[in-house]
Amino acid sequence: MAPQVKDNITALKKAQEIDREIYLAQEQLKEIPEEIARLKQELEVEKGHLKELDGVLKKLQLAQKQKEGELAQKEANVKKLDGQLSQVKTNKEYSALQQEIASLKADNSLLEEEIIRLLDEIEAAHEEVRKESERLKQCEKEFSGKEAQLSQKQKELQGNAEKLKSEREQFVSQVLPEIRSLYETVIQKKSGIALAKVNGENCGACQIKLRPQLVNEILMGQNVVLCESCSRILYVEE
Repeated sequence: MAPQVKDNITALKKAQEIDREIYLAQEQLKEIPEEIARLKQELEVEKGHLKELDGVLKKLQLAQKQKEGELAQKEANVKKLDGQLSQVKTNKEYSALQQEIASLKADNSLLEEEIIRLLDEIEAAHEEVRKESERLKQCEKEFSGKEAQLSQKQKELQGNAEKLKSEREQFVSQVLPEIRSLYETVIQKKSGIALAKVNGENCGACQIKLRPQLVNEILMGQNVVLCESCSRILYVEE
């Protein structure tokens, strides 16, 4: 390999080691907002569950008030009919009033049972809301802790990436402009791996068998050669 091309490849190999670290850091940085979004979604689910339980509780409380209002109205009717008993003049009217009062009292008895059932359900619903409220507080606490950790990790990764970019510049600055431009294009498309070592007659990256003419061209070292399959820059280890 001609000294000039060889020197460029040597510098690029060192740059690629750093670029690989940068790529991995960038991939982790991409994952952090996604992870925070996922944690937020989980928290929203918990909030939605609490809201749902609270809605059930409010419906039960409303049903209780409605039944109590209905009971109060029927009790008032019973009291009113009781007052009319002394005013009727015939046994038939008296008997009819008694039957109506008995029917209302039976209804009232059922209403009282329904109210007691509702009170039991309300008590249970209150307990569910209390438990879920405590659970939500714990989830919010855990979310805040994880979010803070992820934010700190994000800062560290960003700082390290910037440091690595500065280090890589020491090596890519040694490379000819046209080769550097090619390297930058390839590495952006190939997930941080722009160089591929030739293993026998195969590309070390995609494992495709290289044409003999291409292998000879690489060995001659007059030009930078790309793999015809994966388009990475090929080199031989000396």
